[in-house]
Amino acid sequence: MSTVSVVVPVHRCEPYVEAALASVLAQTHPVHEIVLVDDRGDDDSMRTATAFLSARGAPFTAVTHATNLGPGTARNTGLAASTGELVWFLDADDTADPHFVATLAAALRDSGADLAACRTQRLDGDGAVLGIDEPTYPAAITTGPEFARLLLRGGAKAYPCTKLFRRSALGERPWDEGRHYEDIAATFRIALASGLVALVDDPLYSYLLRSGSITTTLSERTLDLFAVGADVADAVAAAGLAGEWADDLRGFVYREVLTSIAHVAMRADHAATAPRDLYRTAITRVRDRIDWAELPALARTGHVREAVFGALVSVAPSAYSAVLRFR
Repeated sequence: MSTVSVVVPVHRCEPYVEAALASVLAQTHPVHEIVLVDDRGDDDSMRTATAFLSARGAPFTAVTHATNLGPGTARNTGLAASTGELVWFLDADDTADPHFVATLAAALRDSGADLAACRTQRLDGDGAVLGIDEPTYPAAITTGPEFARLLLRGGAKAYPCTKLFRRSALGERPWDEGRHYEDIAATFRIALASGLVALVDDPLYSYLLRSGSITTTLSERTLDLFAVGADVADAVAAAGLAGEWADDLRGFVYREVLTSIAHVAMRADHAATAPRDLYRTAITRVRDRIDWAELPALARTGHVREAVFGALVSVAPSAYSAVLRFR
């Protein structure tokens, strides 16, 4: 049986971390090692996490950053401190089904894949299921490059926490450091370098949609998505796939970069939490990136929603924002 390490970055998650760790202890497949990484949120999150595990006699390793360094660095720190053959990166405000590790480990064993991914159910603050993020996977096993293409097409998500990785597939410091959205380009690069990926249709991971997350708060780091889009494009080009995947890459940029930034900015504006200068900067940069010559190609290749987004935000961002308010 392969040994499993779970890496848990701990940062301002005090109300949620006990439930996250309880879901680790409830796994039907043994987790051999828990690594907590204190990313210095300057609250009681780490104390709560260590007290919870200690009270249950669960061994763990604790690593503390000198200052807050962000989730990418925290995951890399935890990976360096772990020893398992298989590695799971759990977000401290989420939970997993008791069969998460067992199911994904079996998928890895049976397929010989480098990583296994399940689907994600999204929960509100009351625990109600809002939906499943990923569509049904097209197959139980695919190649690494085809999984990367699935990421481009929106058929899979880059979340590290929904995946079980063979250590050999990760390298030493796989996650991007010093930026938000540190997982998107990194997961794409890991997929491109992988032989096989196992896909599990069951939504075995529960993502908590809460206020204050990077997906709901406009900050300077929201604009990191522009760099993510450039990094993904560079990885596609380095793999020699820029021509073959041009349509998918275009759709990815409009969907995951431009639409995401605009939606975060506009929803923050609706909630009166968006700094006005930053809001204007975000929307201006999105509009500057929209190329009218690309919109027919988007629509022609199945990215109709992205084409409509590009046209409306380019011409009438306030009207688009008004429509978004009621979605």
